[in-house]
Amino acid sequence: MQQEFETQILDINPEKIAEKLRLLGAEEEPEVMQKRWVFDIEPCTAKGTGKWIRLRQMGDKKTTLTFKNRSGRGICDTRELETEVSDFEKTARILSEAPFEGRYYQENKRHLFILNDIEFTIDTWPKIPPYLEIEAGSEKKVQEGLKMLGLEGKDSGHIGSVAIYNKYGFDLHSFKELKF
Repeated sequence: MQQEFETQILDINPEKIAEKLRLLGAEEEPEVMQKRWVFDIEPCTAKGTGKWIRLRQMGDKKTTLTFKNRSGRGICDTRELETEVSDFEKTARILSEAPFEGRYYQENKRHLFILNDIEFTIDTWPKIPPYLEIEAGSEKKVQEGLKMLGLEGKDSGHIGSVAIYNKYGFDLHSFKELKF
């Protein structure tokens, strides 16, 4: 399994972040609508641990199936195994036949910028303010991304969607469907 290195920064001004990334010369991709099914194997705990399978379609680009295993909320506490699949709906039907702890359909919008092998994404989800996610091939690169934007010390670690929704007073898993 591959180690994932990422952090989230909450309570951002998305326009200011996007403008700063443009000024730094980041490659910008158009914002895309993402849809996903999340199938809990071991639901996330208050400490940020858990295991789940995510089926995600990113706009009209590609669909991936990912196993995630989170051991905590640090920048490097998530491991994942991912593969591309050809049919979002059919794969969702297959997975729906398995006895998972929970099944959740979710939508969000993602605006991606890439600079120095670091991915900066502005994520917009229903019911909560947009946030920034910084992902790279190492913890050092994630820290570099924070520094580029002047956000050192403002990151939350890899807290994930469940904890982000909790911060704003929502139980993400109370929404079996989360759409715009």
